[in-house]
Amino acid sequence: MNSGIARKLFVAIFATGLITMTATTLVVRAAVGGHRWLRGDNLMYLALLGVALLGAVALRLAKRLLVPVTPLLETTHRMAMGDYSVRAPTAGTDELARLAVDLNRLADTLIRNDRLRRDLLADISHELRTPLSILRGEIEAMEDGVRPLTQNALASLRVEISLLSKLIDDLYELSLSDVGALTYQFAPVDMTERVATTVAAFGDWFDAKGIALNVHLPDDTLVIDGDLHRVTQLLGNLFENSLRYTDGGGTVRVYLSSTHTQLRLEIEDSAPGVPDDALPRLFERLFRVEASRSRRSGGAGLGLALCKHIVEAHGGQIAARHSPLGGLALAITLPCRRPVPGGANDACCGSSGATHRCGHGSQAPSTLC
Repeated sequence: MNSGIARKLFVAIFATGLITMTATTLVVRAAVGGHRWLRGDNLMYLALLGVALLGAVALRLAKRLLVPVTPLLETTHRMAMGDYSVRAPTAGTDELARLAVDLNRLADTLIRNDRLRRDLLADISHELRTPLSILRGEIEAMEDGVRPLTQNALASLRVEISLLSKLIDDLYELSLSDVGALTYQFAPVDMTERVATTVAAFGDWFDAKGIALNVHLPDDTLVIDGDLHRVTQLLGNLFENSLRYTDGGGTVRVYLSSTHTQLRLEIEDSAPGVPDDALPRLFERLFRVEASRSRRSGGAGLGLALCKHIVEAHGGQIAARHSPLGGLALAITLPCRRPVPGGANDACCGSSGATHRCGHGSQAPSTLC
């Protein structure tokens, strides 16, 4: 038997049955032999004594089996009351010991989730309070006549309102994604065209900051099954992240390639970089590397969290690593669209190494971009 509990139950039942059969055999043999002490009420007393002994043995075995269960019950009760610091003893190798290990892991997870919940509430409060405080201060200054009501003043208010609105929208979409209510309408999406369009949309912003944008796109048309709106949002967040957190005069490189089954998009930027311990946390909500990627750049730390949700909803993966340019490199892999035999997209993801470049900043832009 592979089950430790089943083994213990078998031993207990077998031992109880063996004792019962042995006692019964002895009594029957004595009765057949004509022993006088079995006559009259002695047989009844002997039967009662046997039942009492059997009950004592069964009770002892039951308590022995329940010894490891009692700490688990106490641990579960304390966890249900909100005490996540309690731990169950993990002695042994049977199912109860493995249950204790899983229960301790559950307690660790609950502690971590509780801490994340508190941090999330604190971060959201901070992020909402900052633009609201700026709006209140500027409005009060205008009411007191300290700051004149001009177009520049209104533009400043509009910027803070836009940041506040984007923060609320991102939080709302993340909450929808958590409960599986973020809608997706899948259809063929030309990723080569989507990346080129996003490059064109962000080209002037990179030029204004003096960042050289080098884009390497394949000649093949790379198609995935995706939601056009979400894919556009994904690319916009990725380019916006590089734009905000790359120092002026730096470089951003974009590589789009594919195999027969997967599409791969890589975005590498130059300094500032990200510490090693911060890389795994970049996709957490409201997480920012304060040393370089602070709120002064306008980000709330939600863009990459949304990117992760969108990529995973499309059956892909996203990972962060150090960029050879000195900054951050983000790599996304997405499954290619399954070709329809004889259809127009019979070769949805090619393995051709041919690429063309789209240059911005110091390079002349191509017709595609």
